[in-house]
Amino acid sequence: MHRRVTGTVKWFYAPNGVGMISADDGSGDYFVSRNAILVLGTVTLLEGQRVTFDPQLEGLTLVAFNVGLALG
Repeated sequence: MHRRVTGTVKWFYAPNGVGMISADDGSGDYFVSRNAILVLGTVTLLEGQRVTFDPQLEGLTLVAFNVGLALG
């Protein structure tokens, strides 16, 4: 899993800084934390927001890192 993936934020719970992103390529839903967001000054994501990220598998959990806003 060494490629950028595009997806849509399914949900993000700002008080805890965690959420899920659904990958466009059908690879699954990825856990995301506020620490993985690269956008300067952004500590939250919005439901339906389009993002790109680096996918990783940690144990049995799909995790999104280096999350940025998708262009276009």
